[in-house]
Amino acid sequence: MIGGVSATKFTPYGTLTRQQAALMLERTLEYLGVEKESNIGPYHIAIKLRKVNTPER
Repeated sequence: MIGGVSATKFTPYGTLTRQQAALMLERTLEYLGVEKESNIGPYHIAIKLRKVNTPER
């Protein structure tokens, strides 16, 4: 479901980004056999969420 932060390091107590959470959710749903309703991947969803949740300066 997930990988480390590098080839030799894994930080299970590190901060989780929205992009990482979206990828983990997509992989879990895929593993469970849940069909997608759209063809956009977790990265694109995370980018949209970032735009929505980022305050304008």
